[in-house]
Amino acid sequence: MWFFKKKGRNRRNERESVLEVKMRSRTVRAARLRVVTALVAAVGGTALSVLLGWQALQWALRRFVYDNDAYAIRRIELRHEGRLRPETILRWAGVEQGQNLLALDLERVRHDLEMNPWISRAEVDIRRPDCLCLSVLEREPVAQVVLWRLSGAERRAWPETNFVDSTGVVIPPMRPDWLRAAASADFDHLTRFVGLDHAEVIPGQSLDQPQIRAALALIRAYEDSSMYSLVDLDIVDVGSADHLEGRLRQGTRVVFGLEGFDRQLRRWRVIHDHAGQVGRGLAWLDLSVSNNLPARWVESTNAVPPSSRVPKPPRTAKRHV
Repeated sequence: MWFFKKKGRNRRNERESVLEVKMRSRTVRAARLRVVTALVAAVGGTALSVLLGWQALQWALRRFVYDNDAYAIRRIELRHEGRLRPETILRWAGVEQGQNLLALDLERVRHDLEMNPWISRAEVDIRRPDCLCLSVLEREPVAQVVLWRLSGAERRAWPETNFVDSTGVVIPPMRPDWLRAAASADFDHLTRFVGLDHAEVIPGQSLDQPQIRAALALIRAYEDSSMYSLVDLDIVDVGSADHLEGRLRQGTRVVFGLEGFDRQLRRWRVIHDHAGQVGRGLAWLDLSVSNNLPARWVESTNAVPPSSRVPKPPRTAKRHV
């Protein structure tokens, strides 16, 4: 029957709607593409401009500053008091005449100097137009540590004397080519530390053990006391946790507590003077106790004669840096 017949679709109107949607999508995509292209061009242009400007700046710095002879180092002023040769210090600093003063990394120079264990502190400055100023403070050894070095390839062992400054920093041996003319590197008079773990003795590193700090305080008090000119404190044994044992070159053994060294040294002086008055010598003395100090006496003829003492610098010399 005709009224059940399905009405046909208008294909033309439907096709036009689809085409209209497609045209709008293409327009949007084209607009987005133009925006993205503009952004890329702007970013690329900016980056290229920055790169060209940076290259131009570097060229100008090289042309007018770093390669300019007007800023070359013509004078190097080195201020230091010590044993090191000036040529050695300049070699460690990595500076020489003719280098560009403005291109020099002053912090690098200071760091390179202070990396050497023999140098305690360094200051680096420039004085325009052509002067580099270096100020160097050397470490001063106050004690020595003898280590045994082993060579498996050569199948031999040898003793090596390292040093310790007043802050506990380990200093390697002084090489002869580092030493300036007329300077002395004779440290035989220094007290020797024993009882250390040799694995902890590393040049340039600090010894922070409580016994080492106490031993350094003992040496400072000993050098400032009247006993410094009377006896030679040859060895300090730091192997015990509750006391230090000193061994004199004259043969006496003295036990010290870990603090109050000024008082202990004053008591030692009184006992030393008494021993001279009665014509006897000390073989062993315990200064770590408070009262009734234990002591063992010997005949004074058994003591080491004064002629065998090692020469020492005077107490007034500046030895602690």
